[in-house]
Amino acid sequence: MSTPPSTPAAVKAAPSGTVSMATLGWKNGPGDRILLPTGVTIVRRVDQGNVITAVGDPGAAASVLATLNDTLPLYGWTVTASGGGSLLFSDAHYDGAFTSDASLWALTVRVKA
Repeated sequence: MSTPPSTPAAVKAAPSGTVSMATLGWKNGPGDRILLPTGVTIVRRVDQGNVITAVGDPGAAASVLATLNDTLPLYGWTVTASGGGSLLFSDAHYDGAFTSDASLWALTVRVKA
């Protein structure tokens, strides 16, 4: 399955204190439009044509969530639900989700079905 193109008009320089998933090494999906806090530790990753995922330790969950809330709309995403340490977001090509608990945080973006 091929990856839909990222939306070039929404791609811009990462704000101070953030880094894109693409800069962190993700090759697939819209990693250039998903920002994480600088210095965040990723403990697991998935980088496939149809889905990208980052998993990190719970100590950074609040910071990752705040960064996503601050930057997703700037990069062409619509946040569709938020609450309880989680959020859902989407654009024309992708659906994304962030969630966290006492053991980890996880962020997944996948091609719309």
